[in-house]
Formats: sequence, C-alpha cells, structure tokens
Amino acid sequence: MCRLFFRSLISLCLLIAATLSFAQTKIPYGSDPFQYGELSVPAGNGPFPVVTFLHAGCWRSTEGLMNSYRAMAKALNEHGIATWNMQYRGATSPGGGWPGTWLDIANGFDALATIAKDYPIDTSRAVVVGHSSGGHYGAWLAMRKQLPPNSDIYVKPVVNPMALVMADAYINPLVIDSIGVTGEIYCSEPILEKLIGGSPETHVDNFVQISPLEWLPWGIPQEYIVSTYRYPVSLPREFAQGKTAWKSLPDYPAMAVLAGDEFNMRLIHNEDHGAFVREGSRSYLATISAVLRLLGKGTE
Repeated sequence: MCRLFFRSLISLCLLIAATLSFAQTKIPYGSDPFQYGELSVPAGNGPFPVVTFLHAGCWRSTEGLMNSYRAMAKALNEHGIATWNMQYRGATSPGGGWPGTWLDIANGFDALATIAKDYPIDTSRAVVVGHSSGGHYGAWLAMRKQLPPNSDIYVKPVVNPMALVMADAYINPLVIDSIGVTGEIYCSEPILEKLIGGSPETHVDNFVQISPLEWLPWGIPQEYIVSTYRYPVSLPREFAQGKTAWKSLPDYPAMAVLAGDEFNMRLIHNEDHGAFVREGSRSYLATISAVLRLLGKGTE
C-alpha cells in the first residue's frame, strides 16, 4: 500500500513539474496588437531547436485560433523543442492583406533572430508548422527568399526555415475564393483581392508572389500531412468535404518531387480538417512525429 502511495505521489509530482515547466512568454515583433508571438522554451540550457506555428483561419483576422497550437507547443517542449506560436494581421485585419499580412509573416518569423539573443533557441534548426491557410503562409516562408527585392512583400530573410510541415494545408491561392458545390464562397467572403491588393487579372505579379508552387524547388525538406477528404487532387474529386469544387488544382506532391525537393507525404483517413489541431488525434500525433523526424529526434 505504501509503495503504491509513493508511486502515485511521484507521478503527481512529475505531472505538476511538467505543467509548471511549460510557460508562454508573449513577445511583440511590431507595434500592432496582432504583431506578437508566444514563446515556449523547455527547461534546461539549450540551445533548443524551435518550431514556429502558423495557425489556420481562412486567411482572415482570427486571433483566437492561435490557441489551437498551445497543446502541441507543450508536447514539443517535453521533447526538448522550443516553440514560437505566431499571431499576425489577417487579410481582414486593419493593415492586413497586401502587403501587411505577408510582411507580418516575414517579420514575425525573422523575429526569432532577435529572440535568440535573450533565449536559448537555435535558429539554424527552425521548423515551420502550418495548418490549413497557415500551411500556405509556411510554404510562402520557404520560398520568399526567391522574391524580387523590389517586391512590396520582400523582406531580406534573417532566419530561414530548415524544414516545413504542412498540416491539411491549402498551398494554392486558387482555392481562396473558390465556389463550393453548395454555391458558397469558401471563406464566406472574398479574401484573395485583399491578399494581393486587387484582382488576379490586374495584379498578376502579386498573385504569383503569393503562389508557392510557382517557385519550386524550395530547397528544404517538406512533410505534407493531409486528410483523404482533401487529396488526391483528381477528377472528380471535390476538396474540403464539398466546400470547394476545384477539380484541376496542381498536384503539389508530384510537383515537389519532380522539382527535386526532399518530400514526404502522409494521408490520414477518416479524420476531418479540425482534427489536425485536436489533441490526441492521429492527425495531431502525425504532425508531432513529422517534427521529431525532421529534427532527428525520432521516427513515426
């Protein structure tokens, strides 16, 4: 009985210690209320690899959705990985859209270089994880170094991702304003013109500059974890459980491999889009496994 009691007490103490060791520090990277991130650093000396989370939200102003990655931040901390859960101005935020949203993604990620002066993180081991529209932003971070320096959204990279994990991500901006089989626009309102500063017909260069597939190869390892609701992209496949009716989108996996990028894909059966940030789901665990594999900390 005593032995069982002490075992339970030790387990409780370890649980409390793990909880107390997880702390989030809010750090601004600009003056706007949306320009900040939450840094979580494991206990110990480091320097630790760092994962940047880019949350979903249909490219809009959705501050609360950064909460969706807090559980994963804690889980990665327990594996000795720091996390940077980034907020940014969405397309519908004041100052967002073109160029504000893209500048926030760039500057928020580059802020890791400044943060590394005060916290034990290793920016040479920076992995980006993006869910849904956040995966589009992550893919853009992977290719932004190729943008022309005179672009409105070009910021000379200070930090470059060493790898990218895209969780049920939309990578092609053709999806953004697509009309679903129900006749509804995908994000419930037009978004694309806000993101490129005008229509795709009149702002072709801007559209290309937010189209990561136009810039393959990206030159970093890519993990694409996707629901079978969303892939394969083939006739007469309908994306997003009927919400998006595009049937001829470019096949990103085939394009990445053909371009010579290091690429791995995992299909998740019978889990919906939200499962990718639902703690304990197969999609959620597959995302963690992908990060660990990329950082040499384990395999699936």
